[in-house]
Amino acid sequence: MPKSVRAQEEITIKLRHEILLCGQEQGVSAACKKYKISRTLYYRWHKRFDEQGLEGLKDQVRHYLPPNKAALAVEQAVLDAIVAFPDYGPQSIAWLLEDQDIIISSSGVYNIMCRHELNQKAARKNYSRKIRSEQQQAQEPEQKNRSDRAPEPEQLTVGECWLAWTVERGYQPGIGNLYQYAVVDLKSGVACSRLYTKKNSECALDLLLGVAIPMGNELLMQPSWMMTPHQQEYTSGRIHSRHLYSSNLREINIKQVIWEEKNNLYSKTVQVFNQKSGDYLESLLESTGSFEEIKDEFQKFIRDYNLEMSLGYGENAEKTPMEIVVAIKGAGVTLPLWSYLNRKY
Repeated sequence: MPKSVRAQEEITIKLRHEILLCGQEQGVSAACKKYKISRTLYYRWHKRFDEQGLEGLKDQVRHYLPPNKAALAVEQAVLDAIVAFPDYGPQSIAWLLEDQDIIISSSGVYNIMCRHELNQKAARKNYSRKIRSEQQQAQEPEQKNRSDRAPEPEQLTVGECWLAWTVERGYQPGIGNLYQYAVVDLKSGVACSRLYTKKNSECALDLLLGVAIPMGNELLMQPSWMMTPHQQEYTSGRIHSRHLYSSNLREINIKQVIWEEKNNLYSKTVQVFNQKSGDYLESLLESTGSFEEIKDEFQKFIRDYNLEMSLGYGENAEKTPMEIVVAIKGAGVTLPLWSYLNRKY
């Protein structure tokens, strides 16, 4: 290994170890804020350090980087990141992309910046403003045909509007960072939820297309709206390309509406499901088995949630989500939900 490469590797290891130590001394949140990284990335490094020691803090194999020049997709990802975070320098951009499973060194980011004359912060800010303005103008015709407001709950019936979101459930030794993805019908509370160790649009789509949509078809629920929060797996804010989740919703003729959890019209559904599922998951993790066992047990809970637990709020407070659906859609929709919810990932 050339000395210059080894020297850079040692710098990378030292800096990441420094960040982990900062997390131990000052708390994970403080360390992430100080070094401009996500908690996901912190825990990813933490897991690798636990398993491999300092060797685990090296950059992983750079599948995306041919010699001397970044692949086109990676170069575009760097430019997208610059548009979204023009204040970030090469190292912060590299960490931001690593959080998206795109591995590129800070020097690689810097080379791309130089190639586009964006190595100065002022130039990056001007570039960001320019691209954002161009993108906004290009999207105006499309936005005129899309609803940018969520429907009023009292105007909806069962199955018309679903909510999708992700909750970080913390780091689990031997498993990694744990994320709970959920899709819940606003009116009935019927829920689909799965556990994953990554936070990305692929996991969100796996739940939506592999579980929620098939189950909705069986329950005669055809959603017209999907309400999603400002989370990267649902709407990344990338300038140069359409988001994967949004594109899939358009293909199946569902309107996406961005919502805030503080919006009281919709937050009750989220709060109740998060509380019930969170309490169960907390007790489940106290006797942690393998990740496969945890996922299977959690799916049994989701089945019980839909079939046996009363909603607990609103005009249907005493009914279970499935009972609410049957009351509106008819007895013909009674089906074994576990034929979907217990299916292997």
